[in-house]
Formats: sequence, structure tokens, C-alpha cells
Amino acid sequence: MLAAAKNYFSEFKVLRTVTKEFWLTNAIIFFDSLAYFSMMNVLTLYLTSNCGFSDVESGAWTGIFSLYITAFIFAVGSICDSIGVKRSFYIGIVMLIGSRLGLGIAPVFLKGDILQYTVKGMIILLALGSAFMTPVTTTSLRRFTTKENRSTGFNVYYLIMNVAAIFAGFAVTDGFRNSLGDLKGNLGILDFGFLMSVCCFVCVYFINEHKVADEDERMPHGDDKSRRPIQIFMEVWKESAFRKLVLFLALTIGVRLVFTHQFLVMPKYYTRMLTADFDLGLANSINPFIIVVGLIVLIPIINKYNTFKLIVVGMTISALSLLFMAVPINWILAIPGIHNLDQAYLFVIYAQIIVFAFGELLFSPRFTEYISVVAPKDKVASYMALSALPMFIAKPVNGFISGMLISSYSYDGIRAKVDTGNIAYEQSPEYMWMIYFLLAALSPLAVLGMKNILNSAREAKKAEEKLATVQA
Repeated sequence: MLAAAKNYFSEFKVLRTVTKEFWLTNAIIFFDSLAYFSMMNVLTLYLTSNCGFSDVESGAWTGIFSLYITAFIFAVGSICDSIGVKRSFYIGIVMLIGSRLGLGIAPVFLKGDILQYTVKGMIILLALGSAFMTPVTTTSLRRFTTKENRSTGFNVYYLIMNVAAIFAGFAVTDGFRNSLGDLKGNLGILDFGFLMSVCCFVCVYFINEHKVADEDERMPHGDDKSRRPIQIFMEVWKESAFRKLVLFLALTIGVRLVFTHQFLVMPKYYTRMLTADFDLGLANSINPFIIVVGLIVLIPIINKYNTFKLIVVGMTISALSLLFMAVPINWILAIPGIHNLDQAYLFVIYAQIIVFAFGELLFSPRFTEYISVVAPKDKVASYMALSALPMFIAKPVNGFISGMLISSYSYDGIRAKVDTGNIAYEQSPEYMWMIYFLLAALSPLAVLGMKNILNSAREAKKAEEKLATVQA
């Protein structure tokens, strides 16, 4: 027991050597995550209730938001490598400040088509700002950590992001919606996001990007300005290791769809299958709470296992979590202690959230660190930009299909049909989740099928690092 405790605290002891820039970066992550997660909790509801979008339109534009992030992020990563961490932070945050404020006040002053066009423009600007934040935060974390504390540093980053997600759920989302009502609460959440972006701007002001934690990470003077972004972009795409990395990430897209259900599908599913005042924030806080507790308790254990195995096992568990909501609801009613449909739906909802969280805990924290470590120091942002592709490709895909599936299988008024028992499985919400389960199950199967190729790429990288060490 004593040895285990000593091993546990040694994981975090290395953080005593990090600079203030590391903690300022994590403060930016915390504030921006508060804004992002609270907004995503209500975005589809905001577009429908506050702006007059239909179910299909709200799902599509939530997907378009991520689609534009995907489009922008290809170029943004190379721009960040070219202009540096601090200026990239400033550009992205200024866009977030303007777009979040615009979304928060537009429904107050505008109506009809003008409102919808304005909101669409703000969503595109928000996507561009978010595209800057994705690679620059993780690049900053690499620059301000050493080889000795980098692994723990990235675990802390994922920990802080999930702590923010917890507060974004029960404190921000439920706090505003319960105190101001659904419509005003949605606007209050977006205005809150604007204030969080201002806090991020202040944190960036105090960052000294030249104060790197490891001298090996220091860029030669003027080197970050000597190449144009398009030149860096083309160099990255020519690298064989990078193309294999993209293949690996592409294979995970199926299971990454499960991540997007929390924001794209769940809000309307919860409120339509249960009650309109269902506590969205509380439900969405369970997942990050499990992640936070799990990371604190399991970091010393998780770090001992093979990354590839953890990723496959984690993706499999995450995909299987959807089976709770995919089985016929009558099967759930047969479970002892469940007496009515409300209890049955609450059971499958919370069971899915809990099981999925354990799967996420196993593989998500390893993704970001792995990609940042294999990236060359002068192309970290370019590599990190692509590391987010599974999530940002999954979101637009799910955005477009979620609106159609919700309007077909979880539309307003379907609960009344379920109550009567006169609805076939092929027309029920459970059938929608079976479709999602089949899509999610493709990821672990595809990764296992390409195991030899993916492992050969990783072994080649290890061999190169070993050779470089011997030569040094």
C-alpha cells in the first residue's frame, strides 16, 4: 500500500519543475473549456428555440460548425508553427470573443432571416477561432514541459479540461437555465462564454513563449518565421510517418461519433423521452466526473500498459456502451426494480454514460500526448491540428445525420407513442441507437484489422529515436 502511494505521488511530483507558462496554458484550457462545453450542451436547443431553426437545420449547423473547424484546422496548424504560440493564441481568442458575444446578443435584437444569417456567420467565425485553439494549446503544453514531466503534464491537461466540463454542466448549463429559464438561459450561457474568452486573453498576456522548459524544444532564432505556412504544410504531408498517423486517426472516427452524441443527440433525446426540464447539465457532468476521478486514481496504473492495447480496449468499451440504449425498452422493463418507462429510460441513459466514461478514460488521454511526442519540434502545431480530426470529422458527419435520425426516431411527441406500446422497434428511438452502435463498432474492428501496419509505424519511430540516442 505504501509503495503504491509513493508511486502515485511521484507521478505528480515532477510538476514542481514546470514553469508558470504551463499553468497559464492550463488556465486558458480551463476557461475555454467552460465556454465550449456549456455552449455545446445547449447549441442545438439554442438554434431551435432561440433562432427558429428546425431539427434538421439545427443538427446540420452544429455539424457545419465542426466541418468548418476541420476545414480551417488544416491551414491553422501550419500558421501556428510559423507565427508562434502567443500570436496564435491572440488571433484565436479575439475571434472567440467576437463570435460568442454575437451569438449571445443576436436573438435579443434580431428576428427572422436576419437573425439566422447572423447566427450562421457567427458560427463560422467561432469555428475559425476554435480551429486556432486546438493545435496551439497542445503545442504550448509540449513547449512548456520536459521529457520527464510531459506525460504527467498531458494527463493534467486532460484532467483540467474535464473538471471544466463538470462545472460547465451542472453549474453553468443548469445554473443559467434553471435561474433564467430555457430561452434566456441559453443566451446567458453564450454571454458567459464571452467572459471566459476575455479571461483567456488576459492569461495569454502573461505568457513568455521564449521561456521553454526544455532547451531541446527551443526554436532557432528566426526559424519560426523563415518558412511560410504553406511550405510547412506541404512538408508535413510528404512525411510517411504523418500519413500513417492520419490513417490511424481515421480508423477511430466511428467510435468518436459516440463523443458527439452528448451534444448533438442527447439534449433532444433526454427532453423528449423524459421531461422538457430534464437536468442536461447534471447528466453531462457525470462523464467528466468519472474521467477526473479515474485519472487521479488510475494514472500510475494506466501509464504501465501498452498504448495500442489501451486504445483498442477503450474504443470497444465506448462502442458497447450504446447497446444499453439500443436494446428494446421492454427488455429494460423486465429488470427487477424498474417499474415504469421513466425509470427504464433513466437506467439506460445513466448506464450508457458511465460505461462510456470508462472507455474514454482508457484511450483518450493517450492520443494527445502520443501525437505531440512523435511530431518534430518545428511542426508540432501541424501534427496536433490533425490529431483532432477524428472528433472534428465525426461531428459534422453526426451533425448532418443526427437531425434526420432525430426527426425520424426521436421527434417531438414520440414518447406518447411509446407509452401506448404501439410502436415497432424499427420506428423506435432504440433503433436509432442501434444504427449508432454499428457505426461505432467499426473503429475497434478496423484498428485491429490494420494492427500490423500501425504497429510497424510505431516500431519504426521507436527505432529512429533509439538510433538518435545512440548517435548523441
